[in-house]
Amino acid sequence: MTEWKLFTDDVPHVSTPEFHEHRERAPHLEQPVHRPRLEMAAELVNAAALKCWRKNTSGEPIGHHTVSDLGCGDGGLLSLLGHLGDIDAWGYDFQPSNSAGWAERGVRAEALDVFGADSSIVRFGLTTVTTEVLEHLADPHRAVRWIGKHSRYLVASSPWNETPESHDECHAWAFDHDGYRALIEQGGYTVLRHETVGQFQLILGERS
Repeated sequence: MTEWKLFTDDVPHVSTPEFHEHRERAPHLEQPVHRPRLEMAAELVNAAALKCWRKNTSGEPIGHHTVSDLGCGDGGLLSLLGHLGDIDAWGYDFQPSNSAGWAERGVRAEALDVFGADSSIVRFGLTTVTTEVLEHLADPHRAVRWIGKHSRYLVASSPWNETPESHDECHAWAFDHDGYRALIEQGGYTVLRHETVGQFQLILGERS
């Protein structure tokens, strides 16, 4: 099991609103390297919803499966979830340029510093999504534990092939497969699926 901390300060600059303030919008859904992992993330969200519905033994309708996307970017995944049916999804992101995509894609999202100043007003769904987010944070372990207090399911993705010698300069952490599994498990989740799509790994976890 390996994880690498890629910064020396208390708070990595890459995790701050100031770092992201002037970054360009990244339309990942339209980018060939990213679209397959977004499609897999949507598949894992759907799997969580189906599992939740199967566990409903009350005989009463449970309505839509709720999904909160923390760090939703320009709304690419949210737009995919909108086609699944019976899923009520919303997202948050603090990069200003991404907001143009929310209206363009017809998704619900709000500008919040989810893991910082605005954490107390985040609304969680039964499933929370953090795709290409945890590797940017100062304390991803704490973030997963926090999510675990609110959401039954977690869908997360990060690169699997980064090291201290070779990584995106915007990342504060790197994880191999075992390290990423350990990150999710320490937050109180049991790993149901662990998929590899290109350079990305994706996990569906259920709260133990």
